[in-house]
Amino acid sequence: MFTDHLLIGAPEAVQGITGGQILGAITLSGLALAAGIILVLGVRGSDRIKLNTKERTGGAAIVTGILWMAAGGTWADIVQGVNSIPASVLGDGSGLGDPGQGGMALALTLITFGPRWKRMVWPAFFGLAAAVSYGQAGGIWGIFANAVRMAIGQATGAA
Repeated sequence: MFTDHLLIGAPEAVQGITGGQILGAITLSGLALAAGIILVLGVRGSDRIKLNTKERTGGAAIVTGILWMAAGGTWADIVQGVNSIPASVLGDGSGLGDPGQGGMALALTLITFGPRWKRMVWPAFFGLAAAVSYGQAGGIWGIFANAVRMAIGQATGAA
């Protein structure tokens, strides 16, 4: 009853999850953009995106910062600019001695998650700064940053 002419023009393969690309054709810049939007909407208040605790906000900011560093270009410039503020206040040349890159990562993590923040913009800010320090510090901080980068690469098909 069915003939072959009904299949003319049909795609040879249905588009789906090919090559491990869970999100389809998306680049690191696309993920960086999405993460930035999620962070801004969550901090500003959204009925869908709930970043209403310092843990959620700080975690989202750290992942966003790692994404921005991995994306490079303007994204990396933005997050490095954010990192330059606390680094100039707490880091080498600040009058507080030289805490080292690992010390900066630890300090920024403590500042992100330690205080009782009333406004979630602060854990977001310090979480972004911490993400840059993780990549620069190496050690356990670098392992965490590389694990996030590898997961992102797997999701985008870059790994």
